[in-house]
Order: sequence, then C-alpha cells, then structure tokens
Amino acid sequence: MTWRAVPWSVCVAGCLIGGSVCAQTRVLDDFRSAASWRVVSSDQVKASMRRDAGGALCLRYDFGSVSGHALLRRELPLELPAHYLLRLRLHGSGPPNALQLKLVDASGDNVWWMNRPDYRPPRTSAEMTIRQRQIEFAWGPTTDRVLRRAAAIELVVASGAGGRGQLCFEQLTLTALPPPGPRPAPVIDTSARHWQADLGAPREVSGLLVRWPPGQRTRDFDVQLSDDAHRWRTVRRVRGSGRDVQLLWLPPELEARHVRLAFARPADAPSDVQVMGPEQWPSLNRALASLARLLPRGRMPRGFVDEQSYWTLVGVDGGGAQSAVMSEDGAIEPRKRGPSLEPFIVDESGGVTSWADVQIEHALRDGYLPLPRVRWSAPGLDLAIEAGADGTRERSQLIARYTLTNTGDTPRRLTLALALRPWQVNPPAQFLNTPGGASPVRRLAWQAGTLRVDGQPWLHAVTPPASVVAGTFDQGDVLVDGAAQRPLRSLVDEQELAGAALRWKFELAPGTSRSVAVVLPLSGTEAAPPARADDGWARARLEAIAQRWRERLNRVTLRLPADAQATVDTLRSSLAHMLMSRDGPALQPGTRSYARVWVRDGAMMVAGLLRLGELQAAREFVQWYAGFLFASGKVPCCVDARGADPVPENDSHGQFIFAVAELWRHTGDRALARRLWPQVDAAARYMEQLRQSERSALNREPGREAFFGLMPASISHEGYSAKPVHSYWDDFWALAGYRDAADLASVLGERERAAELARQRDEFAADLGRSLRTAMAQHRIDHLPGAAELGDFDPSSSTLIFSPAGAEALVAHSTLEATWERYWRESLQRIEGRRVWDDYTPYEWRSVSSFVRLGQPQRAQALADFFMRDRRPAAWNQWAEVVGREPRKVRFVGDMPHAWISSDFIRATLDRLAYERDADHALVLAAGVPREWLAHGVGVRGLRTRHGPLSYRMQRDGSTVHLTVDVGLRMPQGGLWLAWPGDDPLPQASIGDQPAGWDGRALRIPSLPAQVRLALP
Repeated sequence: MTWRAVPWSVCVAGCLIGGSVCAQTRVLDDFRSAASWRVVSSDQVKASMRRDAGGALCLRYDFGSVSGHALLRRELPLELPAHYLLRLRLHGSGPPNALQLKLVDASGDNVWWMNRPDYRPPRTSAEMTIRQRQIEFAWGPTTDRVLRRAAAIELVVASGAGGRGQLCFEQLTLTALPPPGPRPAPVIDTSARHWQADLGAPREVSGLLVRWPPGQRTRDFDVQLSDDAHRWRTVRRVRGSGRDVQLLWLPPELEARHVRLAFARPADAPSDVQVMGPEQWPSLNRALASLARLLPRGRMPRGFVDEQSYWTLVGVDGGGAQSAVMSEDGAIEPRKRGPSLEPFIVDESGGVTSWADVQIEHALRDGYLPLPRVRWSAPGLDLAIEAGADGTRERSQLIARYTLTNTGDTPRRLTLALALRPWQVNPPAQFLNTPGGASPVRRLAWQAGTLRVDGQPWLHAVTPPASVVAGTFDQGDVLVDGAAQRPLRSLVDEQELAGAALRWKFELAPGTSRSVAVVLPLSGTEAAPPARADDGWARARLEAIAQRWRERLNRVTLRLPADAQATVDTLRSSLAHMLMSRDGPALQPGTRSYARVWVRDGAMMVAGLLRLGELQAAREFVQWYAGFLFASGKVPCCVDARGADPVPENDSHGQFIFAVAELWRHTGDRALARRLWPQVDAAARYMEQLRQSERSALNREPGREAFFGLMPASISHEGYSAKPVHSYWDDFWALAGYRDAADLASVLGERERAAELARQRDEFAADLGRSLRTAMAQHRIDHLPGAAELGDFDPSSSTLIFSPAGAEALVAHSTLEATWERYWRESLQRIEGRRVWDDYTPYEWRSVSSFVRLGQPQRAQALADFFMRDRRPAAWNQWAEVVGREPRKVRFVGDMPHAWISSDFIRATLDRLAYERDADHALVLAAGVPREWLAHGVGVRGLRTRHGPLSYRMQRDGSTVHLTVDVGLRMPQGGLWLAWPGDDPLPQASIGDQPAGWDGRALRIPSLPAQVRLALP
C-alpha cells in the first residue's frame, strides 16, 4: 500500500504529545512494492535492490575502494503539516556509515535531510523516530529554508567506514502533531529525600543545570524520569558530587513529564534547577557553555564563553593525521578529537591564575620555526610555554616545556598545575569534519610517571610532579573542588568527562625560575623519554627539532628590507605548515576541519612546494593521487580514508594534469612523466567528453550561448555549492589541463595525441573567449564574470586567467584592468575602514599576484600589508580560512593554519620577486618590488623555477640601480625579463658594457650571468 491509499489514522494510541488534540499518522510507504523505487549510486559504488525473507525492501551496497553513496529514490509529492515527526522502521547489516533521509523539492535543487553519521543498522527490526527539528536544510539556492512540501524522497547510505552491507526498510510514517501550546510553569515538590518537578506535559529532556547552596558536603543522588509520577526510570547516577553548579547531561532522545532528583541520603534541596530541552541544549557543547557562563572567566576555554579562539599546529613533516594543536592561551591538544592539557598557576592562598588573568604574548622560535611559544605575564609572575614535535610520521611525540618565573620582589610559593581537560583545543564553533568542543575521557590511570587516557599513554612526565589528582566531572573541577582532587591511581567516569591535574610545587626567590617538561605521544609505538631524562634533555630535544627545521626551511633564501622581515619569516613558516599538514604523501589543507585531500588544494600546494625546492614532497603527492582516478578517467575532487569522492567538480581534471606537468617542468624526470602519462591521457579524454557535452544545439539557443563549449556546471567553486553553475574557475583550470596534456604528449613523443590535444586546446580556448565576451554582454558588465549564469564579480577566482591558464589574450586588456580596478576600489574601502565588512577568506592573496602581473606593485604591497595584519596570532605567521573583522566574534574559521592559504601566500610573495608568465613561458623579475625596497636591496638565492634555480640581487645606489643575475638558470623559452612597473620615465639601461633598449616597460636579459645597470632620470 502507499500513503495515498491510506487516510490519516483516527488517533495515535493515547496521543503522542499531551493536549486535547490527537496526533494523526499516515503511512507514506510500507515497502511492499518496489515498483516506485529506483536505485542510484555514485561512481564505482555497486548497489542493488532486493526483498528479504521478511518482506522488507533492501538496498544492498558495496563501496569497494571508493567513497560515495547508494540510495533508493521515489517520487513522492508530499505536503508537510506545520508540526510533524517521521518514523522509519528498518534493519540491516554492515559497518558504520551515514544514514540519510532526504526530502527534495520539485525543482530538484533544494534538499532537506536527516543525517546520522556512523550509523550501524540494527540486526532486527527497530523503529527510528525522526523529529521535525532533526530535518535540516542541506543545500540549494532557495532563501526559504522552511520545509513545507517535497516532491521526492531518498533513503541514502553514504560512505563512512565504507565496506558492504544492506539497509532493509519496512515502513515509513508521517505523524501530524498538534501545535505546541504554552508551557505551564513546572510544579515543584521538595523534601529531604527528593526534588521533583511536574512539567505539565511530556517534554524532551536534554539535561539539568542544578545550583546547590554553597558549602554543602558531597552529594549522592539519581536523576529519574516518569510519565505518570508513579513509575520512575533512573537515567543518571551521581556519586560524590562536590560542585556548587552541576551540569547533568542526559542520554539523547529522552522524553518525560516528571523529573526527579532522588537523594541517597537526606539533603537540602537545590537552590535552583533548570530542566533543559533540545532548544536550550541541542548538544553537550551548548550545555558546557551554559556551565562556563556561571564559572569564573578562565576556568574554561574561550570557545565556551562566546569568544573566538585561535590555535596553531605542532607536528612533524607528513604527520598531519597525528598532529597536535596548541591554543593561543597555551593549551595543547595532542590528538585529534582528544582532550587537552591546560596550564594554571595556583598561589599560596589557593587562588587560580588562568589565561583570563594574564597578558599573553606569542612567538615562534627564531621568528619562523614551527615551535610555538606562549608567554603569560601577570604582576609578580611569568609563565613561558613552548612546544615542538619530534620524530617521524610513523613515531612522533610532542615535547612541552613550562618555565615559571618569580618576577616580583618577594619569595613566592607557587604551584604549576597542568590539567587534563575533557575538551579539545579545537573550539565548539568548529563543526566541519572534526566537530570541536567536548572530548570524551572515560578512564584515567597514573603509574610510573605516565598518565593514561582510556588505556593509552597520553602523557609522560619528564619532571616528576609533586602530586597527581583526578575526579569525575560530577565530583567537580580538579583545580578548585576538593571532591575532585583525590590522588590518582585509576578512575572511571561514566559520564566520560573525567579530569586530572599534575601539580609541581615551587619556592621561588625573586628573579628565579623553574622549568618542567612533559612528553605527549602523537603517533606510533609508545615514545617515553629516556629513564634519566630531565629538563636539560627537553631543552636539547627542542633545539634539535629547531635545527632540523632550519635546514629544511632555508633551501631558498630571500633578501628583503628589515621592515619586510615578517614576510620572509611567514613564508618559511608557511612552508612548514604545508609539510606538517600533509598526511604522508597526501597534501591536506588542514588537520581538523579539512583533513581531506582536494586535488585543487594539492595542485596549488605542489606549485608552491616546487618553487621552494620541495621536489620530493611534490613528487610523492602527484604519484599518490594518480592512484585514485576512476576507471572512466574522472579525477576525483578529493580523497580521504573512505577513498575517492565521486562529487563532480570539473576543475579537478585540469588540476591533476597541471600538477603532473608542473612536476615535470621542475624535475625534468621523463621516466616519471611516462609512468603518469596513462592517467594524464585518461583525465584529458574524460575532460574532452565533458567539453563536447556542452557543444550542443541546446547551448546555441537564446540565453544559453555563453554555456557553449565550456565545462559542464559543477559546484567546484565554494561560492556555488547551493546549485551547480558554469564556473569559469573550472574552465581556466581545464584550459591549463589541455595545454599541459598537449605539452606532455609532445615531450613523450606521442605526436598524434599531442596534435589532437593541441587542436582541442585551441578550440576550447576559442569557445572560452567567446563565452567570456558573451556573458559580459548579457550581464552588461565590464569585468570578468565568475560564472556564466550569474555574471558575478569574483576576482579571487578570476586570477586564474593569469596563472595557471595564461589566457589573458582571450579578453581585452581593458577587461583585466576593469576587473582589478574594481577589486582595488573595494579593497581600499575595506583597508581604510570606509566599507562595512564582516569577514573574508585569505585566498585573496592571489590578487596580489594579479596586481604584480598588471604592473601595479604599490597596490600589491598595500594588499599584502592588509593581509599580513590579519595573521592570528600575528607572531605565529598563519591565517585561518576565514578571517573576521572582529577578532573575538565567534565564527567557523576552518583550520589554523590553513595550508592552501599558506600556499597562496607563498606563490603571491614569490611572484613579486619572480613569476612565470604562462602565456609565453617567460620569466619576469622584480615586477612586484616596491621602489622603496631598492634602497635597502632585494634578492633571492636558489629560488626554483621551471628553468632551474634563480639567484639575483637588486639594489639602488644613489641614482643607479644595479641588478646582478647569477648563472644556474636555463634561458626560458619566452625570455628572461626585468619589469619596470609604474608609469614614470624609464631608466637608461645597459647590460654589461652595452646599452639596452626597453620593450614597453620590460628589459630582456639575453644571457647569464648578467650585470644590469639602470640610470634613473
């Protein structure tokens, strides 16, 4: 039967929600007929539909070695009542994957969903209740996010653990609920044995926030729920509580009319109890935030008290999956999703000093090495915290060192407490891939100098602490509550929020310091410090880590004026960020929110790595990613532990080909190019299929002409995730892919294929140029459009026309000037505070390169100065993916650092000193160097280019500018050029002893080594 054949039932037994109006239920599908359902699956995911012995309709799936999804879809016109819930009865088998129920509107563009990640299907029939609040808008262009009607339903399994299995569906019902009435005030009843509340009607209960009269002894009680005040079920047991403010988080999906605290022994009633539902506490993080607001500021991290927090990465090259993060306040999260180690200082009277009570300064060792430091300063005391990661990807550890100093005039007795806390450094506002905030801690143990968390070694004390105490979360805060300060041997917290504190007690004379060190294992087998390790050992290990990074990060050296030293330091730090973020060969933009591998990020990071001499890291990535192409030649947009992602993003194919070609151009490794040629060829053939699909008669019709010959619409550009569009971002990458595939074919002697690819390249370039001009005319704009449908302004995307596409000639030069003139006007308003803005993404670094190529170094410098001010913290030389105007306004910021943005900064900075002109394979020097830099001198040594290493020096001496270019560079096909930007009179030039003429505002250097003399007018 179907829902159309079944009327609303007269009444659900007893009425689901209290009130005089009964809830009504409709069967949407009993799955007895498979005719109305069809199976859909993504690339290389096997899926089929069958009926099991019990009559359920089963979706069988096998993810194999790829990521993706399988689903059952049915057209199902449906009007949703104002208040409702769904019930899905099902069973199945298989590893944990995401279960999704999607409701799609008539346009097919707007989707609402219930998404349960890591869902393990029950072996026997079970009913899942899906409440209205659990169905959220997923994506689509609509601005009306309220679900009122649907046209289709999808039952989806999306890869989590992957593998194979089946989901068997038995019944799907929709229950219309009466509108919620006003909630009556709870009726409270108290006695020496209980506190009890009648809520007036059944309600979902997420937890309770309880305040007790101060100074009471510890308490033992149970949290109980009831529907009738007679039959009670215990949902939480609390033993030994010493908190004045108690957070009682309950298991999910509980509903009751009556709530009771049942005391194990007679006790005074609490002074206040708030019963929280999912509206107030939709998550444990929200519950913890409620608690944090009632505690002294600093007792919990900034993220729980409505303050944006920042952090940085501590790891080893290639160890992104096992890296640590350190907060701006000195807390350390050694393992992703794991608890953190927070410092506190306890004085003689028991007063606690936290991050909220001190001035905080930040630094990196030597100004750029990835060994972060945090310094606390308060009257009479100073605490320095430094950390570094030691070892290899396979076996690594973090060494943290804490130095407490008495800066006052009198002796002090101080305690340094390092507290294990059941929350991450990654704050609660971070929701993507690795949700931040709370982290479960169930079991703690202390033995022989090692703190174990849930059975695993978590901390080794190099300096033995005076004591180690611990308690359950219910018992209290290990910093201030005596009930939670019991000597630790072993502890189990059923609520999985245990805490511990290692305490070192010092007597410090004025001006003296004491240091302690701990080791936090990151990866591999247990890496405890040597038996005789001490603070001297820790200092030596940190210096050894620093020396290895010095050698790694200084293969290329820049000479810039002293006031630009931060740029030099940030460039070296950015290289370290890319190396630490990668997981083995896999280049990742981050280690928490973006712990996946996108080919677009990887291709652009490859370009930056190669220019700084990291050939091996680039080679490893390209070879690794080549193994994930689909059988069709489709290049996956991204790859993670689940395998290749099938989402069509039509920039991917050109990016992969570009990365292979860029590796060839920098290494000359013909054998590697030959090994990768089959994947390059397959990707180019797949790209050609896509291109030809848009060279259709449909795209000759009025209004669609701009789509003709482009890559098909996709969501590769983040701004177009609501609905696929024809993004020129895709097309510029595709053009680079055609060009590079043709070049590789020629290099490898594939003459016929090279000719075919060259023809396709030229035809595509012609179609792309025509499309750009058509879209500009249709939208009546004078700037480059971001997408053909929209005619939008997106200069960060349009930068690709310069590099890697080298396609400036496809449009008039006035179009390029108009595009970046508008961007400059808007940027200047933002820089000068004349334009209201909330946030931006530092991908805008790419526009610095555009101004360099347009011969506008002063604008490039002004933009760079603006972006450099938004490093957070500035001394840590990094950007988040999202930068807010108000530093403490809470928002999702992505990873810190964000390695793709690090690569954008690297390429923009190096472009200012030397850039490859993709249009004619020329190398252009000093186009982004401001004139004022020349008085102090600029230069590079060992900068990698497609033509070998580049070294040059340029300096002004009075009225003469001297340029020296060293040997080691092969003369580029398009020539070696010195740019003289701006529009002032050109200097008189000579190369060696011979006069030299200018070609426009560029001077060609015919041979190396070269001595160029520029006499200023």
